[in-house]
Amino acid sequence: MMRSFTLAAVLTSVLAASAFAADATTTPAAAPAIAATVPAASPAATAATGASMTLSAQDGVAWVSKPVYSLDGANLGKVVDFQRGTDNGVISMHADVGGFWGFGMTRVNLMTPQFKLQGDRVVLNLTAAEVKALPAI
Repeated sequence: MMRSFTLAAVLTSVLAASAFAADATTTPAAAPAIAATVPAASPAATAATGASMTLSAQDGVAWVSKPVYSLDGANLGKVVDFQRGTDNGVISMHADVGGFWGFGMTRVNLMTPQFKLQGDRVVLNLTAAEVKALPAI
């Protein structure tokens, strides 16, 4: 009985992994355009970078689950959410980093100066080691 249960669990895992791999190879849609503006609602981001990015609610949803890469090119995880001000200026981003197949992931908060949106991915201005040192939220 236990042997058949173990076999069923292994087969289910293999099928799920192959379905995930097949889904991951699909061609991503074009990334939404991001406009750089001088923000009115986020003075901290203005002080750090001199400018901020605006992102509509629809564009923010399009960026959810996009991959997050470190400055040294490591794939760290995925985008979870953007925090926006009343003027649609991006204040920060939440990302799930680390882990394996979604287990053991840590959610971190990244301020606007710490990341940029490039093509179909988010690239951080931090190395992988610096990201691992960030506090979990």
